Amino acid sequence: MFNFTILTPSSGDISCRAALLSFDNEIKILADPSWNGKNPDDILFMESHLKEVNLIILSHSTPEFIGGFILLCVKFPSLMSNIPIYSTLPINQLGRISTVEYYRSCGILGPLESAIMEVVDVDEWFDKVQPLKYNQALTLFDGRIVMTPHNAGHTLGGTFWLITKRLEKIIYAPSWNHSKDSFLNSASFLSTSTGNPLSSLIRPTVLITNTDLGSSMSHKKRTEKFLQLVDATLANGGAVLLPTTLSGRFLELLHLVDEHLQGAPIPVYFLSYSGTRVLSYASNFLEWMSSQLFKSYEDFAAGDATGQSKLPFNPAKVDLLLDPDELIQLAGPKIVFASGIDLKNGDMSSQALQYLCQDEKTTIILTEKTHFGSEGSINAQLFKSWYNLAKKKQGGQAPEDGVAVPFEETISLDSWTREEKLIGGELAEFQQRINNQRQQKLLAKVREKQNENLLNTDSLNAEDSSEDEDEGNTTEEERTDEQSADPSKATPSINNGLDSKAIAVNQLSAHETFITDYVKESLEAYRPLDIKITYKLRPRQAMFPYISNNYKQNFDDYGEVIDVKSFQKADESSNKKLIMESKKKFEKKWGNDKDGNKKDSKNKNNNQNKLTPQEQLNNELLQNNLDTLFNPRKRVPLTAASTFSNQAVELKARCGLSFVDLSGIVDIRSLGLIVSALKPYNLLLLPDLSIKNDASEELDGLRTVRQVFEQQQEDQQLENSKKSMFTSSRFLSSSAIRSGVSGGLNNSSKMNIISVSNNNPVEIGGDGSGVGINDFEVKLDEKLIESLKWQKIADSYSIAQVYGKLDVRNPHFNPHKKQKTVADYINPSSEFILRHLLKEEYLQKQQKLVQDKKLATAAQLMNRSGPKLAIGNIRLPELKKKLLSKNYNAEFKSEGTLVVNDTLAIRKVAYTSSETDDTGDIVIDGMMGPLYYEVKECISEMLAYV
Repeated sequence: MFNFTILTPSSGDISCRAALLSFDNEIKILADPSWNGKNPDDILFMESHLKEVNLIILSHSTPEFIGGFILLCVKFPSLMSNIPIYSTLPINQLGRISTVEYYRSCGILGPLESAIMEVVDVDEWFDKVQPLKYNQALTLFDGRIVMTPHNAGHTLGGTFWLITKRLEKIIYAPSWNHSKDSFLNSASFLSTSTGNPLSSLIRPTVLITNTDLGSSMSHKKRTEKFLQLVDATLANGGAVLLPTTLSGRFLELLHLVDEHLQGAPIPVYFLSYSGTRVLSYASNFLEWMSSQLFKSYEDFAAGDATGQSKLPFNPAKVDLLLDPDELIQLAGPKIVFASGIDLKNGDMSSQALQYLCQDEKTTIILTEKTHFGSEGSINAQLFKSWYNLAKKKQGGQAPEDGVAVPFEETISLDSWTREEKLIGGELAEFQQRINNQRQQKLLAKVREKQNENLLNTDSLNAEDSSEDEDEGNTTEEERTDEQSADPSKATPSINNGLDSKAIAVNQLSAHETFITDYVKESLEAYRPLDIKITYKLRPRQAMFPYISNNYKQNFDDYGEVIDVKSFQKADESSNKKLIMESKKKFEKKWGNDKDGNKKDSKNKNNNQNKLTPQEQLNNELLQNNLDTLFNPRKRVPLTAASTFSNQAVELKARCGLSFVDLSGIVDIRSLGLIVSALKPYNLLLLPDLSIKNDASEELDGLRTVRQVFEQQQEDQQLENSKKSMFTSSRFLSSSAIRSGVSGGLNNSSKMNIISVSNNNPVEIGGDGSGVGINDFEVKLDEKLIESLKWQKIADSYSIAQVYGKLDVRNPHFNPHKKQKTVADYINPSSEFILRHLLKEEYLQKQQKLVQDKKLATAAQLMNRSGPKLAIGNIRLPELKKKLLSKNYNAEFKSEGTLVVNDTLAIRKVAYTSSETDDTGDIVIDGMMGPLYYEVKECISEMLAYV
């Protein structure tokens, strides 16, 4: 039994959203937690669900899939620390940038009074995410669950998941793209060599997919439309404003623009809180991109001097702006990339909009729809205006991508804010709060590390046990020094005017617990190490301070203990190095040392001289936007302390507007082809969040998808009915014989189309009691397997007659329960075993049933002449020999047709591409009569029936 639920605070509230996949109510998987960026406390409803979650998966690195992940970690650290989390390595890396950028725009990270976390928190929690590769099968829960990520083609490293549990096969594909982009491969539903669907993905129990459809126009035409708009705006001397998702489609847009400009002197500006970090990270994942893009990297990899300029996503290809107001001073044609697809309050794109939308030469090009609903989203407002204006421009027809329209409207900014510096008591209170939070985090780290060291203590403690006797003679001076090393035991004091808590923070940063880890890492890496000998060391440590790095064999009851690190693959270690490198980049203290003190000016100047101007500007931007204690600020309404505080703040826009769908999402035609190829039993459709409730029906992706698949099923059923009537009226079809066992098979194979709504669980594979016959598998007893006598028919088929007895085992059965129901005997934990039964014993039981008249129709059932399942393949040459043996005149004539007595024509036909003339159906053409039924009986004798 499988359950799928979209979790939200309430049915009509989508401020937070996550998918819950439940298997037999035993294993629960949480997927893609998101948050709309307004109230962080909206995520608190997830606490009750997290207590039951077994693991978490992340499908993409954009805020609509990962926006609520770190917020859950900060709000529920104890719960999240015990749940394993999985994603691909690019999602692990780019998710850090996406989260930092998104939380900074929402005001809960960075030097803001409303911040509830720091950059280091994002890094530490992403370090706990376990990276996977494409097509890497991960076995979990003692082999009960097998989980495999596949390329989704929507974002760099984005995945759709294949989750298998016994007979249930679930494909969770919340967002994917079937067409190939300029830098990504298409979704891996089909084999690149044959074009057929992957065998592991065929006939899934459930396919879960999105209904936010992409454009039906080809990617090539949409790219041409986009570049034509860019060229027209630049030729007019205007600015092209491109709001985009930083870790998502920004990489696609930048690559298109860079390839199109070909080094032309057109400035390309980039606005983001995290600088060019996304480009630095993306350049490390070329192997996750298309092979064509990877070829452009070959010159650089070979050491060509011109290779650096050809490197995709080189940070030098964009110009950073420290503040969006610099756009006013930069006149002339330009291209401006700004983070934040929704253009909401706090996004860099919304700030760029204020400075560029009042210029008639400016063109705003939307490339994606909103991701978190349309409430309060300027993106939704702009798209609706473009759609109506473009539809009117084209005479009432649905507009195509790339239609440019003049946009002249007033945008309300009532809920917008601006940032002001904290001063006086507010500044001191904020600094005190941040220092206290850091101190508590460091204390928690020390306690966690000490507990870990206690658990990992081995025989080394026994070697030093003789020295423990000397601890009782510790002098008062030594005890004082030990207390000073432990901040929890130190007494508050004032030293040179410094606060005692600041001293405790400095002591924690050099705590002996972390020094031990540093020593171990240095020894393993064969790095030089200096050890300072003090009077606090034990006698043996003071006499022999150097730690031996010699290999020591460890043995247990089974022999020598194998060191896993010695057999670790190189790519796994490289993945860890990349993660650690990203952590170092984000944890860097901009302009400060590790204790928060200003670095020496001489060393600082030397380091600055080694950086390029862009790198220096990038570090300055990171320090200004992400360093929590660097010029702290607070957000106040735009109307605060204003002469016009009683009037609504408005933004009058007068510029060009267009929409070109470059979101990398599957269109309705490709969706239909993939679903038809996979043939899922159940299709779960996620709601379309990119539209308003009052939007026109033609924009509702959910309604469109449902109508298309329902019409497709009706057409298919009509075609099958026509084929069945034609087959039964003209000739004998072996497919009709094979389908005789159950006339309802065609109806049962009909795909169920289910629309998913918020907080309404969808149950698959169960009836009223939650149990379905397809939820179970029957295991054969060993004695039964040994007794099977296989009979080979044709070349590739073997059959065996089975006599057995079906036993049901339920490990959770309660024999003491008085009133028992069917669910007590048969439930998801039940096991079905077919045990060996002798043929004689089976016949005796059947005969006894007939004699005792316990089953009135037993004799009829034993001798029934109803439809059976025919197995086998009839070859026309073998049929000819059989007919000749029965004195019929049979001979082959034109095109492999077997003619019998110059009256009947027998041939083979193939209805699908997977069949051939050798494996197709038998067709008998000719007049109905005695000869027809005799030949039909001859054919039936050549088949095996079960």
